[in-house]
Formats: sequence, C-alpha cells, structure tokens
Amino acid sequence: MAQTINNSASSVFNFNGGTSETANSNVSSINLQTSMGLTLTKTASPETFSAGDIITYTVKITNNSGSYLNGVRIIDNLANGNLAYVLSSASLTAGSTTYPVTPVSTNPLTFTLQQLSSGASMTLTYKAQVIFNLPPSVSTITNTIQGIGYTATGTITGYTSSNIQKKTEPGFLLEKTSSVTDVMSNQPFNYYIKLLNNSNETVNISSITDNLPTNFVFMTASLKIGSDSAVYLYSSDYTLNQNNTMIVSSIENQPIVIPANSTGILTITGYFN
Repeated sequence: MAQTINNSASSVFNFNGGTSETANSNVSSINLQTSMGLTLTKTASPETFSAGDIITYTVKITNNSGSYLNGVRIIDNLANGNLAYVLSSASLTAGSTTYPVTPVSTNPLTFTLQQLSSGASMTLTYKAQVIFNLPPSVSTITNTIQGIGYTATGTITGYTSSNIQKKTEPGFLLEKTSSVTDVMSNQPFNYYIKLLNNSNETVNISSITDNLPTNFVFMTASLKIGSDSAVYLYSSDYTLNQNNTMIVSSIENQPIVIPANSTGILTITGYFN
C-alpha cells in the first residue's frame, strides 16, 4: 500500500527591482510505500506541453511482493480526458526483449501484461496526446495510474502519477519535482525547485517558500544558479519552523539573483519518517 504525499512551493520576486510578484509551482507527488508490493515509477517526456503535443510516458513496474505474479494490469486515467492514447505507440521491455503491446481498452487506458517474478521489473512505454480543446485554465496535467498484480491467492496493487506543466510565455516560472516517485520511510531523496527566468531581465528573489510535508525530515539544502556549482546553504540563509515551512531568502548570506534567460535549482534533501 502507498500514501500519496503532495507538495508545492512559491516564490516572491521582482524584475530589476520593480514591483514584487508571486510565482506558484505545480504540485509534486510522492508515493510513500507503507508495505512492499507492486511498485510503479512513472516519468513523462517532455515535461511541458501545449495543446496537441504528444507526451511519452514510461512506467517501470517492479514486483516487491515476494510472490510470483501471473499477470499485471496497468490502468491509466489519461488525466480524466485531457490526454488521448496514441494508437500503436505502446511497447513492453522485459529483460533484453522489447515487443509491442495493445491495450484491451482506451477508456480508461488498460494494458494486460505478462507475468512477473518476485524482485523483477519490466517497463511499459506509450504515448498520449494533449487534447486540442484543452480548457485554457488547465496549467498542470496530472496523470495517475493503477497497477494490479495477480498472485495465486489474490491481488496486489500499486499507484503512481506524473505531472506536466503548460508551456509559458517569457517570464518567471517555478517548477517542483523530486528525485523519486516512490519511496520507503527513512529513505533519503531530493525535492527540486526550479527557478526558470525566461525573460531578458534579471530576477531578484526575495524568498522561496516550501510548505514541506509534516513527516518530512530536513537534512540539507543547496542552490545552483546557471552554470555555477551548487552551493550548500548556510543556516542563516533559511528558516524552518515547527510547521515544516521552509523559507529561503539568501545564498551564502547574499541576495538570490537569477540572470536573464537562466535557471536556478534549489535542492532540498531529506526523508519521510
């Protein structure tokens, strides 16, 4: 079984000392595995979209149950209708063999896959197209899948999801991702907050706020700007209160500045207890 933990961030900034503005990130989801079973890891490429774009999804399926699986079923909700499966685009890789697979249904998108030994993995890849009549208000597409493994005596399940972000006009954008989609308790991982300056002006960052999950145990934080090396933050560069809200306001006690057409990446390392 898994518990889905969602997290997002925000930043107060200005262009060249002008009026302060606030940018909000997407929601990053991590599945905290509370027991061993069917583990799913899903990635999307590319991670940004416009209406009509085609996205490649890759799903790694791992049997951690200790039981032989006679078959595996993958069910994808296709973002509740914001995505459409691209016909004949799916393939399955098991070991060194890759072969095409055909869904048994496209609403919801459903694949019935081969057997899977305990400890083994296989990878399902398929494409989906962002619908052309996507509502203008949709800025994030969250795509969730369920996996069902069939044992000799019953079933095991697993869940995961991935997010893609709408392409933006020139400006400042915040993106939130993580180094994992599935994690066990006490397993260190990274949250990433990407500060994207797509403008021709310098961006001055007043603060970066991350309402970290209450069961997240903070270890370290670092900030990389452009091609510079990542710098570990001093304790004076941030605050972390009893509600686990982290506010970063400087880098080595200096203002955070993102040059024109450049990117900063804040990395927060920790684990769930």
